[in-house]
Amino acid sequence: MMKEVAWKKLKSIIEFEKADSLIDYSELQTMLSTNPALAFAYMDQVFSAISLQRMNLLADETNSEKMIKSYFESSTIETAWMLLKNKFDISTTEYECAIEYLTLSRNKFKSSLTEQEANQGLNHLLFIAEKLVNDETKTEVSSDTGLSEIETAITIDGDSQRLSTETTSSINKSKFVSMLEVLQSSSKESIANADSFRGFRSYMHVERDIQKDFEKILIKLKQKEKPGLLLLCGSVGDGKSHLLAYMKEKHKDLLEGFFIHNDSTESYDYDKNSLETLEKVLSPFDDTGTANRHVIIAINLGVLHNFYSKQRKAGRFHALCDFIDICGVFDKGQQVTNHDDDFHLLNFADTQPYVLTEEGPKSPFLLQLIDKVTAPDHNNPFFAAWIQDQENEIISAAHSNYFLLKQQEVKESIVQSLIEVMIKKKVFISTRAFYNFLFEIIVPIKHELLSSDAAIPVNDMLPNLMYGHPDRSALLAALHEIDPLKRRLEATDRLVANLMLKTDSFQYVKEELGEKTSIGAWKQVNNMHHQGTQTEFSRLFVRQHALLYKKDYDDAYREFVKYLYSFYIGDEEGIGRLFELIEKVIYAWKGSPKDRYVFADSPNKKFRVAFEITINPEVDENVFGSAYQLDGIERFTSSMRLGFSQKGKTFLFELDCQLFSLLKQINEGYRPNRQDIQDALQFSKFHDKLLQSADKKTNVLLVHTHDGTILEVKKPRFSKAKFEIGKVN
Repeated sequence: MMKEVAWKKLKSIIEFEKADSLIDYSELQTMLSTNPALAFAYMDQVFSAISLQRMNLLADETNSEKMIKSYFESSTIETAWMLLKNKFDISTTEYECAIEYLTLSRNKFKSSLTEQEANQGLNHLLFIAEKLVNDETKTEVSSDTGLSEIETAITIDGDSQRLSTETTSSINKSKFVSMLEVLQSSSKESIANADSFRGFRSYMHVERDIQKDFEKILIKLKQKEKPGLLLLCGSVGDGKSHLLAYMKEKHKDLLEGFFIHNDSTESYDYDKNSLETLEKVLSPFDDTGTANRHVIIAINLGVLHNFYSKQRKAGRFHALCDFIDICGVFDKGQQVTNHDDDFHLLNFADTQPYVLTEEGPKSPFLLQLIDKVTAPDHNNPFFAAWIQDQENEIISAAHSNYFLLKQQEVKESIVQSLIEVMIKKKVFISTRAFYNFLFEIIVPIKHELLSSDAAIPVNDMLPNLMYGHPDRSALLAALHEIDPLKRRLEATDRLVANLMLKTDSFQYVKEELGEKTSIGAWKQVNNMHHQGTQTEFSRLFVRQHALLYKKDYDDAYREFVKYLYSFYIGDEEGIGRLFELIEKVIYAWKGSPKDRYVFADSPNKKFRVAFEITINPEVDENVFGSAYQLDGIERFTSSMRLGFSQKGKTFLFELDCQLFSLLKQINEGYRPNRQDIQDALQFSKFHDKLLQSADKKTNVLLVHTHDGTILEVKKPRFSKAKFEIGKVN
C-alpha cells in the first residue's frame, strides 16, 4: 500500500515529458506481472526524469551550475549519477541505490528477467523518488545527516512493500557500536579512496589472487620500454580503489612512472561527460596516438561497455576494442587471455569471493574478513572497543551478537549461507556490501543500551537479524529466501515441539545449542508462555540451530555445485551424469509416447504429434575444462552453457541452480506448469529448437489423446503419395 502512496506522490510532482503524467500504480503492477521487461523500459523513462529533476533541485539548493541535460539519456545516465555524487555530495546510500537500479535495468531485455527483479528495480526507483518528493515538498529536515545518523530501509509488510526511513542516533556511550559504524555502506571509511590506505582500510586488507596478478603485470610493464595500458575493471564497491590504495602505500616503487585514472572518483571537467574524459585519457592508445608513459585505469564495466560501443560506432581505438573482444570481458565465465603486447586487463567481476573445490564451495576471503572483525586481539579495533565496553559494563544486543559471531561454526555457517544465495539467487556481494552485512547482523535497527543481556529483545538476536529482516538490504532479502524456517523438516518440528513442551525450556536450549551460545534473549525463554513470545523464540531456535549445525538439506543445490565444479575441471564422467538427467527431462518436458520420440504440442488436443530426435551432448568448449588441475576455482560464473546437437546443429542453454532444481523435480515425476515453463524460458526455447531441427518427413507419430492409439506417418519410398499412415499399436 505504501508503494502505491509513494507512486502517487511522485506522480504529483514529477516533470515527465513522455506523457501528460505517470500511469496509475495499478497499471504499473499489471505491467510488472505480465511483462517485466516492458515495465522496466517504462520505469527507465521515469528514472531518467527523476534523476534530471533531482539534479536541478540540488543545483538550485547549492547555487551550483547545472549539469547538461544529455547526461541523463540512457547511454550516459550512470555517468550522471557519478557526477551527482562528486559534485553535489549525495549520500552513498542514494548513489548505490541508483547504480543497483541501472544494473538491473541492463538485464531488461534478457529472457530470464523476472517479476521479482522488476519489483526490486521499482523499490530502488521509489527510494530515489522519495528523496525527490521530500526535497520538492521541503518536508525533509536535511538531505544527508550522515550515515551514522540515518538508516533507510525497504520494509516488507505482508504481500506489499513500503518505503520507510528510520533515524537512529549514534550511541556515543558505546565505543564498540561507534566502531562498528565504519562497516556501514554509508560510512566514509567503507568507501575506498585510491589515494588513502590507512587506519580501517589498512587493518581490513586481505590478500587476494587478483592482487598477485596485478603485481605481476606491474613488474612486467616496468621491464618494458614501450608504454602499456592496464584496465582494472569491475563493479561498484568490489575493491578496485582499495587495491590501488594498497599498492600506493605498500608498493609505491611499482607504480612509479605510471599515470593512474580512477574513473569513479576522478574530478571531472563538467563541460565533458565521463566518456569524453576517458577518451582524452586513452587518446595516446588510439590507433594514431603515441603513448609516453604507462597508464592504469580503474573503471566500472558499465562505463567500459559504453566506451567500447561508442568507439566501435565511431571507428576509433580499433586495437583496444579488438583486445577487449579477445578478453571476453563482457562474456562471463570465459577463461581467456587478459594481455597482449600493449594492453592488459584485470576484471574483478571474473573473480568470485568464493572458490569451487572438490569438497564444495568455500570462501577463505569472506572468512578472513569476518576474522578481521572478530579476532581476539587488542590490535583489532572492534575487539578492543568491545572489551572496553565490557569493562565499563555497557550492554546491548550488538555486544551479545558480536560474541555469537566470534564462534567459528557460526562464521563458517554464515559464509556458506552467503555462498548459497550467490549461487541460487545470483546475488553479487561486493566487499563494501559484505561490511554492511556484518553491521546489519550485529546491530539491530533500534539499538539501545540495556541493564542486562537478559533484556535483549528476541528479534534483535543475530540469527533473527540475519534471516528475518528482508527490509534492511537486498542481501538480507536474498538470505530471507533461504531462511531455515522455510524448510519443513521432521527434525525441526521435533525441536520446536520440545521447546514448547519442556518444563525448563532454558535448560533444553542449553543442551541443544550449548551453554556458551545460549545467551541474551534466551535467558527469558522460560517466560515465553506468559509473555506470548512462543513464535519469536521458536523462530530464533530454528535459525540459531541451523547456524550452529549447518547441514546441506537442499539436495538440488548440493548436486548442482558438484556439477558446476565438474564442468570447470572438465570431468567428463561427472558431467555425463548431468547429461543423463537432462536427456530424460527433454523427453519428459512435453511428454514422450515411446523411446526416442518427443511430443511437439500440448496435451489438450485430440491428436498429438511426436517427432523422433537423435541428439548428442555438447558443452561450451571455451569454458568446459578451463580450470583443469586447479585446486580451487576462483574465476567462473555460477552457471554452465551446455546442450545437445542434432543433424549437425548445436543448441546450448544456460543451466543455473534454479533451472537445475526444476529439471531435477521433473525428472522425479513433477509436471511443469505454465509458470514453470515461463520461468525456464531459456530451456523451453532450447527444447523447441531441438524439435524444429528434428526430421519431420519420416518417423512422425500421431497419438490419440484419449485411448493412446499411435499412428506412424511416413513418406513412402516408391509411391506418388505424399505420406502413408500405419498403426503402431
